[in-house]
Parts: sequence; structure tokens; C-alpha cells
Amino acid sequence: MFYANIPMFHVEHRVIMRIFVLLLITIGLFGCNKPNPNPELADEIYQDLTTQAGEVKKEAESEKKKLEGFKKDIEKAVPQTGEIKHAQKRYFESELRVQKLEQLAKYYEIKAADRMHYTKTEYLKAFKAGKPWPTEEELAAYKQYKLSARVDGGWDSRKRVKAYEKDRGIASDGAKGGEKGEKGAKKPESEPKGE
Repeated sequence: MFYANIPMFHVEHRVIMRIFVLLLITIGLFGCNKPNPNPELADEIYQDLTTQAGEVKKEAESEKKKLEGFKKDIEKAVPQTGEIKHAQKRYFESELRVQKLEQLAKYYEIKAADRMHYTKTEYLKAFKAGKPWPTEEELAAYKQYKLSARVDGGWDSRKRVKAYEKDRGIASDGAKGGEKGEKGAKKPESEPKGE
């Protein structure tokens, strides 16, 4: 008796419900294709620049604390003992480091702001064209630039030659005067000395 009052779905109602559900799914999938209002949040390069700016600011703050300690060392230094010159040297070196770190932080902030503007314009162009953004080439170029900036720019020719040989797979062990040694190549046997 209780079950007699519940209306049952008929085949027509099921078809109408299926059409309604399919319509909602279609609208949900295809109706929400809007550009991202903040594309810089998905940009690895922008994120990296803001991270670097934050790290450099923290480093500058820690160096400022050291600077205060060096200032106290100057005040505590005993005159005519040479301590004051050493304390002043450390103070001025630390002050110079703080200035450089602040300049570097400002550089990264400006670079990040410039990248944010660039990201917004380029993302909209790519969105309208239906292309992915940022491109893999752009990310690879940035990573290569970042890697090359970290590499020691020393002028030691021995290090450069060793790095070149390592990159090319050249073994410098058996090579003499312009000969290229190959990996796995036999070393020249030494000739017996004459008696």
C-alpha cells in the first residue's frame, strides 16, 4: 500500500532525463572555455623569478643583521691595536654586499614584473590561436640561460680543456701532442730503454 503512492518512471521519463543530463555535461565541457585571468601563476619562468627575488631579499636581510654586528665591533674596537681597521674592513665589505643584494633583488622584481606583462600578452595570443603556452622551446631556452649563468666563468685553460674533453668523450690519458685519445683505446706501450 505504501508503494502504491510512489510514482514510477516510465520509459519516456528516462529518455528525457538522459537528454537533460547529456545537455548539462555538454554545456559543462564546452561552455567554459575562457582565458586564464592570471596566466603568470602558471608560468614557470615568472615563478622562478619571483622565487629568486624572495631568496635574495632574505639573504640581504641576514646580511643587514651581520652589518649591525660589524658596526658594534667597530665601536668595541680598541684604538691603535689594528682591530679597528679589520672591523672597518668587514663592515664596509658587508655594506657593499648588502647594496649588491638589494640591487639584485630589485633586478629580479623588475624582471618578474616585465615577465608578467609579457606573459599576459603572449598567453592571450596563444589562447586565441589555440596553441599551448608557454612553449617548450621558450622554457628550454630559459633553463639553458639559467644554467649558463651558474657556470663558473673562470679563465683556467686546464679546466676548459678537461670540460671540453669530457663533453666530447675524449680521453686525455694516452693522447700526445694533438692526438685524440678514444675511450677504451690502448695506451701506447713504452719502448724498452736501450742499455
